[in-house]
Amino acid sequence: MKKVFYTCAGCIIIALAFNLFFLPYDLVSTGVFGIGLLINYYNNYDPAMFMLIVNTGLLLISFIVLRKKTFEYIFPSLFIPLLIFVTYDINNYIQFDNIETILATVVGAFLTALGFSLLYKEGQSVGGIEILQDIANRLKDYRNKYFTYAIEAIILILAFFILDLESMLYSLIAIVIIRTVATKSKVGVSSSKTFFIITTKEKEVKDYIMNELNHDLTEFNVKGGFTNSKMKILMTAMDTRDYFKLKEAILYIDPKAFISITDSYEVINKNVTLKKTKHIE
Repeated sequence: MKKVFYTCAGCIIIALAFNLFFLPYDLVSTGVFGIGLLINYYNNYDPAMFMLIVNTGLLLISFIVLRKKTFEYIFPSLFIPLLIFVTYDINNYIQFDNIETILATVVGAFLTALGFSLLYKEGQSVGGIEILQDIANRLKDYRNKYFTYAIEAIILILAFFILDLESMLYSLIAIVIIRTVATKSKVGVSSSKTFFIITTKEKEVKDYIMNELNHDLTEFNVKGGFTNSKMKILMTAMDTRDYFKLKEAILYIDPKAFISITDSYEVINKNVTLKKTKHIE
């Protein structure tokens, strides 16, 4: 029930953003939404009908190539165009005539990205270009996003010729916001950092991490690729607020230490209880 609610909410938000902000302000969205808007601006063709036809055709191809994966596309691919169609007249009841185009761009893009996020978190997809991307990836030995980027670049170029430079630039802002926020929603915002440390003062660094910062760590036995000498890598993950504290402490203890730091979007460690009084032997 929860999945159905969030999926429907995501579709509704995308449709409302489309009709409240993109259509009235001559903006172009991402993927098949952007292509539908361009066709509407060029010859006044119904964008919802265009999206429905394109999505239906892509779903049929997807059933042949992707098989079971197609089910995650079906509902949003058909429901979003239907919602866009039935909410065309929403501007008669809700109007934003007095707001600046840049504000409409940011709000419309953020709402669209929010709708995308709700769908992604429930294992759904917005369909359109994403179906085509998955089909292309299935037919090749490796995955890449260049296909999607190429489509969006073409959309922006066409926006320049069909509309004008100003609309193209606003549309670029909208697409960047949509892609950035929607992507972040998949993996979350990095709230932790993972450290990989090689040091000759292993005992002092371990003592600081475990007794001063009260964090656990893991040791890896490795061998140098150039020297073939055996050494250890210390790995630990901690909240971003301790990032600079640990980095500066390691460099203070061992100025020649090797430190590699990466983003961690989620750290799960339910089995370790580490007390600050624990000593290292």
